[in-house]
Amino acid sequence: MASFDIQYDQLKDFISSMGKSISDLTIDIDESGISASVGADTHYLYRHMDCTSTQCGKVFISDLPKVKAYLNTVKQGVVSVTQSGNTETLHLVTDSSSLQIPTSSYIQSQDKVPLLKKLVDSARDSMWSQWSYAKLDYHATVSADSLKAAVSFNKILGSSYVCKTEFDPAGEELVVRGGSKTQGRMYVRASLSDVKSPAASAHSAFDKWLPDLLNNLPSGRLNLYTGDDTVMIFHKANDKFVMVVLDQEAEEGE
Repeated sequence: MASFDIQYDQLKDFISSMGKSISDLTIDIDESGISASVGADTHYLYRHMDCTSTQCGKVFISDLPKVKAYLNTVKQGVVSVTQSGNTETLHLVTDSSSLQIPTSSYIQSQDKVPLLKKLVDSARDSMWSQWSYAKLDYHATVSADSLKAAVSFNKILGSSYVCKTEFDPAGEELVVRGGSKTQGRMYVRASLSDVKSPAASAHSAFDKWLPDLLNNLPSGRLNLYTGDDTVMIFHKANDKFVMVVLDQEAEEGE
C-alpha cells in the first residue's frame, strides 16, 4: 500500500503543472514528499513537492482529467491518496467525499521518461554544459513569472504559429517570439541575470506548445541553460523542479 496526505490545492497544482496534454501519471512517494516525471515529444518535466508521506511507494493515475475534475469539487482540506498496486483501484478521500478510479498497467506519460532522464542526469553531471551532443554554453537566471505572458500567444495569434527564442547576452534578456510576418508577431521579453555565455546571441525554434510549457514553471527565479539551436532547460536550485523544452525545426511563413 502506497499513500500520502496533501492539501487539495497543492495536489491540484502539482498534477496540473505536469502539462495540459498529459492524461496519466505515476507519482513516487518517499519520506520527503511526492515527485513525478513525464516525458513527451515536446518536453521532459520533473517536480517534487513536500507533503506527509504515510507509506512510501508509487501511485498510478490512469485518468488524470477525472482526478482534476474531482479536485475542482473539493473546496478545502486534506486529500488522502492510497493505492495497493499498479493495477489496483486508486482512492482519493476527503472529509466530505471520495473518489475511486480503476487503474491500467500502462501509463503512457512514462514511455519516454527513462531515456530523457538519462540525458538530464548526464547534463547535470556536466554542470549543465552539455545536452547529448549539443553545447549548453548559455547560462542565466530568469523569473518564471516574466515568461508566462507568452501564454496569451494562443489567444492572439490563433491555433497555428511558430515560436522562436533568442538568448541575448548583450541586452541580458530572453526573447520569446510567436507568429510570422503574414499573421503578425508577438514578443515577450524576460530580463536575465547572472549571465554567462558567448557574446553572440543564441537562437532556437519551437512550435506552438512552448507557451503552455512556460506556464508550467513554478514561481520564482530559475536557472536557465540553453545553446544555439538546441533545448532550453529550466532548473530550480533546490533540485525540486527540472523542465527540458525540446527544440524543433519549424517552417515560418514570411
